[in-house]
Amino acid sequence: MKKLLLMTCAAAAYAAHATPPEIGNVQFKQDENRLVTISYTLGGADAIVMMDVLTNGVSIGKALYANAAGDVNVRVKQGTRQILWQPRTTWPDQKIRDKSLSVKLTAWPLDNPPDYMCVDLVTKSNVVWYLDADDVPGGVTADIYKTDKLLMRRIHAEGIRWTMGLPKAGGTGNNWEPGHFVTLTNDYYMAIFEMTIGQRSRIVSGTTTSNGDYPDRNTSYEGLRGATSGHDWPSDGHKVSGDSVLGKLRSHAGINGFDLPTQAEWEYAARAGNLGYCYYHWGFDTSKAAFEPYEWTSATVSPSAAQKVGLLKPNAWGLYDMHGNCFERCLDWYAAGDAYSKHGSDVIAPPGPTMGTARVIHGGGYTHAYDPAYIFYREGYGPASSNGTNIGYRLACLADFNDAE
Repeated sequence: MKKLLLMTCAAAAYAAHATPPEIGNVQFKQDENRLVTISYTLGGADAIVMMDVLTNGVSIGKALYANAAGDVNVRVKQGTRQILWQPRTTWPDQKIRDKSLSVKLTAWPLDNPPDYMCVDLVTKSNVVWYLDADDVPGGVTADIYKTDKLLMRRIHAEGIRWTMGLPKAGGTGNNWEPGHFVTLTNDYYMAIFEMTIGQRSRIVSGTTTSNGDYPDRNTSYEGLRGATSGHDWPSDGHKVSGDSVLGKLRSHAGINGFDLPTQAEWEYAARAGNLGYCYYHWGFDTSKAAFEPYEWTSATVSPSAAQKVGLLKPNAWGLYDMHGNCFERCLDWYAAGDAYSKHGSDVIAPPGPTMGTARVIHGGGYTHAYDPAYIFYREGYGPASSNGTNIGYRLACLADFNDAE
């Protein structure tokens, strides 16, 4: 995505606001039914508000207040706000007996959100954030995040210079990306899983479907973004049609930043912190023992077929099936060899070629051997109205939520 994210640290993000968000007047009480009501005032700017509950200065553990509801873990507008918390049965007597308990609230600026974002695909405008994977109710691999919810991980990329591709291109029909330096200008979210049949069904029709946790392979580039006239990347930026999958998702979530990742954003997320030359996020080991735990390819799947998402190990950033299972669509037009970027060049937030006949697909698939699953390998797939049995996609999202509504 062209504009993707903003600040890499809380201090910098706060400085971006003339009046940063501030929380004050935090109070809480428990009624005769043991329901705890927490009230507070948010001033300065809208924010994403997170909560911790402590006894004698030590957290009681997030599992004990995971059922808190109201103005917590969501985007909160300025003013007097309220959180309701029914202590779980694991709390002794479910009663607050003395003043040893305290509540800590933190306001995250909308341009510096927490690392995990979850979009409810059933209920409109229901988006919540979590600090880390341990906070996600039921765990990130729970079935609900493969069908009725869209779970995404923030990718911290702003200002980091890394090496895209390989030192020498030209292998496998010039599908190997030539080595060059890239610096992305913003952070972004990437979906934990490839988009599933169930998630697409929820977005498009609001219904469930069978085989809902398998990757969606029946949506074309045009179906995702709209007819290329007026919705053409990069000339039209992130514009999508209202009746496309992305248009409906944006309307449902109340967030305008959803799109496919660019080729550079996809590769950076797949690398999961490996900034130099590599074949996979773990390095250069191409043995079956090395890649088998991470990817479905023709070397690991027999008979050839797409697999349920999230069954194998994720990369170091918690993203599943970045290698294998299905090829994943990117925004960019495809260019073979060094037509995309020259060897040794140094580019900033590359949007890809201005025109072409096919769009980039990345990550390899179950129909191919392990080498198309290399991080630097990409192919072109088109036209925009076509789809294939092994072509899926994974969504990205702009992480500046100041214009979310």
